[in-house]
Amino acid sequence: MTKQAKYYLGRIRKRGELTAAKIAEAMREPETIEYRGTRYSFIDFQTFGSPGSETGFYAKIAKYRQLGSVEVVHEAQHASAAAAVPNLIDVASPFVYLPGFSGIAYRHIWNAFPSEQFEKVFKDLVEAKYQKFFVACDIEAVADLRTFVTRLAGLDRITELQATVFPPNPLFGPCWKSLSEYLLKRKLKEAVIKEEGIQGIETKLPEIAAAFLSDKPAAEMVALMEPLLDGLGDAALLMAADGYGRARVKGSERGRDVIIRTSENQKSFLFEGDPHPSRLFEQAFDAFRKINDERGLEHP
Repeated sequence: MTKQAKYYLGRIRKRGELTAAKIAEAMREPETIEYRGTRYSFIDFQTFGSPGSETGFYAKIAKYRQLGSVEVVHEAQHASAAAAVPNLIDVASPFVYLPGFSGIAYRHIWNAFPSEQFEKVFKDLVEAKYQKFFVACDIEAVADLRTFVTRLAGLDRITELQATVFPPNPLFGPCWKSLSEYLLKRKLKEAVIKEEGIQGIETKLPEIAAAFLSDKPAAEMVALMEPLLDGLGDAALLMAADGYGRARVKGSERGRDVIIRTSENQKSFLFEGDPHPSRLFEQAFDAFRKINDERGLEHP
């Protein structure tokens, strides 16, 4: 078993005419992009499921140099020397894309290829495949809801709540169903909700946090949420936490100002750093299925 590594969970936001099939095609027949002499491309593509009904796709993003060098031994001289190596891989980050969840699980490689760099390169590679013609995408974090609401529960008051959300596809959450339906009805690509209250916003977030921390069964949790959600901002915050946007909450805790962001509490798991593709797919699939069960996410 290889050394354990951290994998982050996100959802791919598809814009324009981008589809799951086009993302898979960008992985299968990839472009190469270059930043400051370093090249990036998808490699080692694999599919899971039957043709036409694929449930997931695996690949790596390779970060490499067109001409690199390695140290070798010249035996006759008993000396070291540099030998040129074309297309030398500096690092490769494995990931799986699961279209049924709009989900992606990707490896964070500290210093060499951190998660934020992976997100940018993935976006640029997919968009480059179609020359950015009516296609765009972003990876949005799926928040670790327990950690997120634990931090919210520690606030003495909330003075600002801001969320950017977009229509989900293919899942929806009962806790923010009405907001999702509003976005679709109005044909909105995204909506920005901002609430401010210097004296403290009247919000049900403390009660929502307490409910999530109570370890109630998933079905009971979903039933609890509806009467608690009496504000648009609360629903938008939960929608963003499920990976369909981004949000931040500003408040005070023990006399000091605090800002809590969904992106800072991203869901992750530990797994093999150099995994067998099918094992990573199974691990990621189970992680997203568990999120669905915990949060009541389902297909419309």
